Amino acid sequence: MRPGRLQDLPGLRSLWAHEATNRVRDCVPSEAMIARLMASFDWEARSRVIEDGPRLRAAVLVLEQSSKGITLARVETAARDDGDRLRLIKWGVGLSRAAGAAVAQVWRPIGHRQDMAELGLSFVRPFWRMDRRDLRNIPSVALPAGYRLARSADRRTAIDVFNRSFAEHWRFQALDPDDPPPISRPPDLEVLAETCDGRPAAIVWCSLDTHDPDPRPQPVGNVEVVGTLREHRRRGLGYTLTAEALRRLAWHGAATASLLVDGLNPTHAYDIYRRLGFTVAFEYEVFEADFSTRPAGASGWRAVTS
Repeated sequence: MRPGRLQDLPGLRSLWAHEATNRVRDCVPSEAMIARLMASFDWEARSRVIEDGPRLRAAVLVLEQSSKGITLARVETAARDDGDRLRLIKWGVGLSRAAGAAVAQVWRPIGHRQDMAELGLSFVRPFWRMDRRDLRNIPSVALPAGYRLARSADRRTAIDVFNRSFAEHWRFQALDPDDPPPISRPPDLEVLAETCDGRPAAIVWCSLDTHDPDPRPQPVGNVEVVGTLREHRRRGLGYTLTAEALRRLAWHGAATASLLVDGLNPTHAYDIYRRLGFTVAFEYEVFEADFSTRPAGASGWRAVTS
């Protein structure tokens, strides 16, 4: 086992492809997503790989984010063998704790609760990828009385609506309106609903990606965000804006559409998506090790070195 390096990306992508083909992962990340993830990634400190001659046999990346004031580490593995995977998950969780994360998180397809429990990880919730198989016959629904589509969604307003809409959601990570992440989506794939006096009420934003290998017709329209401010909920804005976003994705050439949704979403957003023709195509189970509740020395976790 050795630290990873940027030159391992082709081998890592091959591992992702192997997992997607064998239904261990829902898809291979798009090139744009890989670029975002790897822009400032510390390969030496936060990755390990296991080699099998000239090819990678397994890899782990430990990604970090801040959620509601706590540091959360996500341990991402790719492997051809579950023995290697468990070894690397153990390393990643140990590194997460040693680096000061309050929580280490692992996403796995259903069927691995016993393995995760043995590594000190507890099941916390299901997460689903929902797909709409094609973008034909999308319902045309007018916005509720008192609302209209904004001519455009400036980035600061879009981020503000996103932050306020999801503030109470599980593991929410706010975006900084003064330092927004770079985007490459067409401007009309950010769809904003506002009141007739110009106050923002709800936002949907999407992207267009091509995945390979992938059984879905390509390219795929990814519905990334559907958010409604609390005072404007239960009026049909999420349904209407998502339908509008799907029509725009179709106009941009998307052949199908997908989204990720929390299976314990407090607003039951998945009901909206089902009404729009989405069905669950892949189910993850999310596991966590919560170090903030463990006194020092109470766990067997430690930093692991190769």
